[in-house]
Amino acid sequence: MSYTLDATQAKAADSLGSSIRETGKYIGTITRAEAITSTKGTKGLGLSFKAADGATADYLDLWTHNKDGEDLSSLKTVNAILACLKLRGITEGAIAFEKWNKDKKARETVQGKGYPDLMGKRIGFLLRKELETDDKGEDRDRLAIYAVFQADTELTASEVLGQQTKPERLGKMFDALMAKPVNDKRKAPGSSARPAASSSDSGDWTQDPDIPF
Repeated sequence: MSYTLDATQAKAADSLGSSIRETGKYIGTITRAEAITSTKGTKGLGLSFKAADGATADYLDLWTHNKDGEDLSSLKTVNAILACLKLRGITEGAIAFEKWNKDKKARETVQGKGYPDLMGKRIGFLLRKELETDDKGEDRDRLAIYAVFQADTELTASEVLGQQTKPERLGKMFDALMAKPVNDKRKAPGSSARPAASSSDSGDWTQDPDIPF
């Protein structure tokens, strides 16, 4: 048999099944918005994301409340997502999403509890690589959400809430991110983990903002 070049398929091969591994600016859709609870009772929002080129970032999980119901720092990021999507709130419900099955060594669609209003929504993320030490004392890397912005306008949460029409913060936030593209949270032998750096858009607007939508 013979083969004829198909440019579309050739380009698709570059991103097929690829994962986002590097710090940077990404626009795409939320493919998993799962309600998650850790073994210690911490609750949060489990996010997966697919960029416009097809590359994916799984487990951008945001732990928002400890077992006693107290707010954790990632709650600000969840509020930023809601603001950028112009959602006043989200309610838990049934969702279907892809998850890796380690026994079958394949992704499969599963049913679970999550937030239907977030599923399939377009959004922009600044993602930063983090280095950390796991419970076994082994170093690993992951991606974390550094900042959130609207996919179409590039307005950040504070700009959306301030009813601004010109994006001004994202460029500065991106420059700050690239000045320190890796957040090293690894434990040195005999020491505690280094404190995580906070996003440059973590202002106090989440406390009691005037919501214009």
